[in-house]
Amino acid sequence: MKQFTTLFLLLLFFTSAFSQTKEQLDLLDKYYQKSLDEWHIPGMAIAITTGDSIIFSKGYGYANLEKKTKVDGNTLFAIASNSKAFTATSIAKMVEQDKLKWNDKAIDHLPYYRLYDEYTTQHTTIEDLMTHKNGLKTFSGDLLWYATTKTPEDIIKGQQYLKPIYEFRTKYGYSNIGYLSAGMVLEKVTDMSWAKYVTDHFLIPLKMNRTLISTNQIKKVKNVATPYFYENGKNHALKWVNWDNIAPAGALISSVNDYSKWLQLNLNEGTLNGKTYFSKRSFNKLTSPHVNFSVGENTENIHFKGYGLGWSIQDYQGYKIIGHGGGYDGMISKSTFIPEKNIGIIVLTNSLSWAPSALVNKTLDVLLAEKTDGKDWSKIYLDYKIQQDSIAQVALQKSESLRGKLNNRHLDLSEYIGVYTDKNYGDVDVSLSNGKLFFKMVNTPIYKAELQHWNHQIFTFRFDINLASLPQGKLWFELDKNGKVKKLNIDVPNPDFYFTEFEFIKQIDK
Repeated sequence: MKQFTTLFLLLLFFTSAFSQTKEQLDLLDKYYQKSLDEWHIPGMAIAITTGDSIIFSKGYGYANLEKKTKVDGNTLFAIASNSKAFTATSIAKMVEQDKLKWNDKAIDHLPYYRLYDEYTTQHTTIEDLMTHKNGLKTFSGDLLWYATTKTPEDIIKGQQYLKPIYEFRTKYGYSNIGYLSAGMVLEKVTDMSWAKYVTDHFLIPLKMNRTLISTNQIKKVKNVATPYFYENGKNHALKWVNWDNIAPAGALISSVNDYSKWLQLNLNEGTLNGKTYFSKRSFNKLTSPHVNFSVGENTENIHFKGYGLGWSIQDYQGYKIIGHGGGYDGMISKSTFIPEKNIGIIVLTNSLSWAPSALVNKTLDVLLAEKTDGKDWSKIYLDYKIQQDSIAQVALQKSESLRGKLNNRHLDLSEYIGVYTDKNYGDVDVSLSNGKLFFKMVNTPIYKAELQHWNHQIFTFRFDINLASLPQGKLWFELDKNGKVKKLNIDVPNPDFYFTEFEFIKQIDK
């Protein structure tokens, strides 16, 4: 009863502040619940804020299905890449204080900074680090940091072995390593860790008391959502994976109530409760397009899309929309704010789905365009996902139908045993136990699996349930002219990690 009373008061205030009708607010509340059920999301939280107060905050579903703990406005979720705006804003503060210039060369602050050729290495600026235009494809090199034992310096150095697909500064390719590099520059000029700087200069003064900077802090707090992955009609609980070695690109963990304070600061363009955190000039720099995207011919009410520094930018219904998304193992988030309308929206979920984007779209339709019978964005996104899943399933079935039919022979399994090394990633170990072949990626202990023969020198595998979002992959061995194994290749078709960026050469026993 207390929850419903609180919600009623919030809705009443919201109606007063924005002249929204109860019909519109009821529609959104019901729509959020409907979407949760449609997408089989265990739990989510949504908050809507103005520049000075949270006016809607509600949890839906469960933070943990097994324990039946419910989500509320203080439940903690990974916000992942929503962390990037904290890094970009911190850099902007350094520019304000004359400790950095936007066109400073990255290598002058990080002597170990490397890219694929001498020109890009020497000419990448601080601003370049955060515009996603270094010439690499989106998510290139993410396997260097994800769940690895590599240090930030190792990861940044490792970029030199990644192959570009664009000319420098010509095309957009989302780079987590770029934001890691920016975070390391921040550490160099402030002589403190990224985590401490963000904590001292934003989290503490904004009273974001429940926002964490590392998964190592989770055991010390309560009301934390469990990540999940939905497959075969069931939600599977996942373990939290530590992201400390890529922290400036995505380590923060927060609640909708806490994150709303960050949105309030940005709605006020850098000043909140009489305190100036960063200048309006910096705000304009961060929220102006540094990369422009094409807009589809059939896109309604959108005339431009771009990326600033730590924020995505577009227009919708005649208003400038600023925001970002975040993807973590078993969690997706979406934040948005509209300065002209004094509205901020944050959606946090403990499931891998496109629902947060659909819910933000629906909320914008209702609040900006006053549409109570507009598009069913959740259905549009869900129908597309079902279509894509069907295509993937057909491809898998086709692959399985060919198992052992193209060439069912392979070498004696003992011939494959050994250590295979990529000069960038490191080692993959292939072993034999009880007549079964196994492999593990040494620098990423969670990447390990049993190999099942498919055809000739090709084997299939599936990582364990904690990596359930990754589909079945293939590992194949290449032979030299004498029929001896010389190297292996790995491919797992997914939009986030490029296993094919590495070439693992078999090490000769001495």
